[in-house]
Amino acid sequence: MGERSKAFGKDLKDLRILLVDDNGSMRLLLRTMLNTFGITYLRQARDGTDGLTEMEIYDIDLVISDWEMEPMNGREFISRVRAVGNEPLCFTPIIVLTGHASRSLIAEAFEIGATHLLVKPVTPASVLHRIEWVLNDDREFEVSGGIYRQPMIIQDRDGLRRGKAVGQTTWAIE
Repeated sequence: MGERSKAFGKDLKDLRILLVDDNGSMRLLLRTMLNTFGITYLRQARDGTDGLTEMEIYDIDLVISDWEMEPMNGREFISRVRAVGNEPLCFTPIIVLTGHASRSLIAEAFEIGATHLLVKPVTPASVLHRIEWVLNDDREFEVSGGIYRQPMIIQDRDGLRRGKAVGQTTWAIE
């Protein structure tokens, strides 16, 4: 395929970020953190439906999306963004925000095209780490079952962390 994420290689301060979360307090917290990093271009959406609209109207480099929202949840939102035929929006990196980092949720999120995962409660350091990871993520997208996704291997180990081997990225779960 050869396509990389729309955020790959960009500077932090130049990012155009969309926050998708049904909790206004969480959006405010994330917006405040992102502003302290020098990120000023922020759009917000209350659920996946509004998120899709924002992505169609505005040029977005990175999405941070909650997993559990109503009426359109994070799973459906990501599936729609990553759908084949939704180019170039489908190459926008998506960081999933969740309070429930079970192995099954992590596996599902990466299977449908999540770029990274951020577990609540979030800290400025954890948010910045995930965004910097996305900026340096050179994995190419591949077509899998009607969606675009980046290859990710999940392994059972001590700790929930990312490791990188030649040509692949792995997650370990504690």
